Amino acid sequence: MNYMLNASSTMESKIWPKDNNIIKQTLLILSGVLLLAFASQLSIPLEPIPLTFQSSTVILIGMMYGARNGCYVVMAYLLAGLCGLPMFANFSSGLSIFYGSSAGYLLGFLPAALVSGYLTQRGWANTFFSSFAVACLGASIIFFFGITVLTQFIGFKNAIAFGFTPFIISEIIKLIAVSCIIPKVWKKQ
Repeated sequence: MNYMLNASSTMESKIWPKDNNIIKQTLLILSGVLLLAFASQLSIPLEPIPLTFQSSTVILIGMMYGARNGCYVVMAYLLAGLCGLPMFANFSSGLSIFYGSSAGYLLGFLPAALVSGYLTQRGWANTFFSSFAVACLGASIIFFFGITVLTQFIGFKNAIAFGFTPFIISEIIKLIAVSCIIPKVWKKQ
């Protein structure tokens, strides 16, 4: 566990290998938050859950930044959206999002970034296939949380039909793209 909290993430060590001060780390985290906010706006408005690039970007950030900084990015993103900044899909924000049908997906972002980042730091994403396995695990965490909460609104059968099935193909394509990037980033470290 100590390794997870103290290890330099690949992006951090690649951009600023020697001097790791708070300003540089803050800029790195801010850039991750902005990337995640941008990816959230790339959406296809499906009901009750829109198809966005949020989940794959969360996994990409977790795997590139590592567990600690990946979690910082996701926490800052969620907090900014909670405080009213238009961070979520379709420029939505506020506390009401966390009571809605997509709340579980948002809540799943943090453990997905943590697990994806941790496994990547431990060397589980050095090849395309291992990277894809880690990315699939991260996506599974997000879908688990998302479907669990969505079930409370529309029942389990409908949660699978509307909160998982429409995303299978697109999610696999996005995770393949992530899996092509991650081994290259980590090999350059």
